[in-house]
Amino acid sequence: MIFLGPVFAFWQLTSKKKLAKKLGPKHRFPLLKLPRVVLLECIENLDVLEIASFSLLSKRAESIAKLIAKSIPRNLLDIRLRFGGDPKIFLRLPTDPRRVYVIDYNKGKESSEYPYVQSSRIGPKVYNFLFLEDNGNAIEKIKQMAEHICQLFRSQITGITIADESLIEWIINLQSTIRYIWIDDDVVNSVETLDRIFQNLKLTRHFRLKSIDKKIKVTKPIPCPSISIHNSYWFTLPSVLNGTNSIIRLYGSKLTPMDINTILKEWQMGTKLQNLEYLEIETSTLIDHFESAREMLEDLDLTVSVGNDGIPQTIKIDDEWILPLPQEDARYDLIRNDGMIGSFFVNLQRYRHLKVTFISFRFQVWRRSRPRQDNNNFNLMHF
Repeated sequence: MIFLGPVFAFWQLTSKKKLAKKLGPKHRFPLLKLPRVVLLECIENLDVLEIASFSLLSKRAESIAKLIAKSIPRNLLDIRLRFGGDPKIFLRLPTDPRRVYVIDYNKGKESSEYPYVQSSRIGPKVYNFLFLEDNGNAIEKIKQMAEHICQLFRSQITGITIADESLIEWIINLQSTIRYIWIDDDVVNSVETLDRIFQNLKLTRHFRLKSIDKKIKVTKPIPCPSISIHNSYWFTLPSVLNGTNSIIRLYGSKLTPMDINTILKEWQMGTKLQNLEYLEIETSTLIDHFESAREMLEDLDLTVSVGNDGIPQTIKIDDEWILPLPQEDARYDLIRNDGMIGSFFVNLQRYRHLKVTFISFRFQVWRRSRPRQDNNNFNLMHF
């Protein structure tokens, strides 16, 4: 296979005069002047990155590239955008999951060295990079390139890391459904911004949000199967109870031990949190660890299990991210009427000099596949 893509990208992104001087007349081949059928045969084996690069050469090259791209079924190409830092576009096909194509805008080289290509292996994956210069407008360049790739391969953006609020409006105008959204620190400054996202974008897999304005408080649930919220002081008990989420991970929460108790009771009654598979809460309280434990366990119909009697050892956060769960010697179990088991683990740490108790709470929903052997009860709180 002849890797023409980087050559085409170089041709497109540097001046023709400079390129002609560098190659000289004897080394130039009028590839684009070949008959259409012959040209298609020459480039039919280009990879994803090369097809995208080739399509930028001219209108004729773009029309031919679209014919090649049609060999890839609609919406099969995985397109992920990362803004902030060195902006990047990640491209991948499920037919070759160990190969990732990356368009990387950075400032690490002299201008004369761009564009250039590089391949590297990280674990089982091979990354093919096309490096382009970030000359101060990388965000606009990535947006233009992403729109072009979406049109070329008839695919939508799969996931996006948002580092600027303007990107929210852009992705909303581009498409109505997306699998993954990751929002960086201090991008969301109002409830209206969150509402605009959820009212205009259907999130189908995972939503991650870092810190937002401390004045914000939300009671509505987040309409996405899997959510990870950092600095989640604004995420209230009604947001948990009234949601249809399967995965909820809350860090820096302000939920109280009594809130956790309410969540467990509501889950066991079966009227709320019916889709829940995993809940993780990291929070703190001014009351001591003994009182915290009492409030969390109050009026719960609990059993105690020791050892691994079939509880899953991992949880699937999204399509690719499988989270291994810590191995515990014992746990508390709640049994729901439909046979589902809710197992939870609590770690309490009291810092007397701060007069604060830190709480790490994990709740896992599962179904036992073999009969349970009873164990003697004992205190499972880790102080």
